[in-house]
Amino acid sequence: MTEASPSPTKTDFERRFFDGAETVNVTIQILKETYDDILAAIECNSWELEEGLRILLTLGLGYTQGKLLLHADGEEQNRLIDRLLNLESVAAVMKFQAFSFMRDNQVLEMRMGALQNTILGLQGLVERLRSENRALMEKMEKLERKHLQEADDGSRSGST
Repeated sequence: MTEASPSPTKTDFERRFFDGAETVNVTIQILKETYDDILAAIECNSWELEEGLRILLTLGLGYTQGKLLLHADGEEQNRLIDRLLNLESVAAVMKFQAFSFMRDNQVLEMRMGALQNTILGLQGLVERLRSENRALMEKMEKLERKHLQEADDGSRSGST
């Protein structure tokens, strides 16, 4: 990403924030009552299911790390505070970049809609022109047949 470029490319974004990132699937068993509570919290916050599960899992992680911070020595506390500040900074940048990507996506969707409308219009025009072309071909064939018939009739009357 260059200084002159206000919005990063997808590649720049991935390189900066997700270099070496991997995903893993987590499968656990929990009580139905706990699951219902989780679903209620997700619904209350208007989150999508997977998004809500990720948020709640990371909130629990943050809470646990915060508790550890309270009992850590000074050096460990400073390391965790630096990590928190770094994560806050990264989150702010990612939020802005996600906003930029969303805005760019909206522009692309509008352009795509306009292009799709143009395609539909051109398809209609092509169909109309094909129809006109068929009609003209039929008319030309009739005229050619008429001309050949007149020429044939003319040659018969001239020979008699």
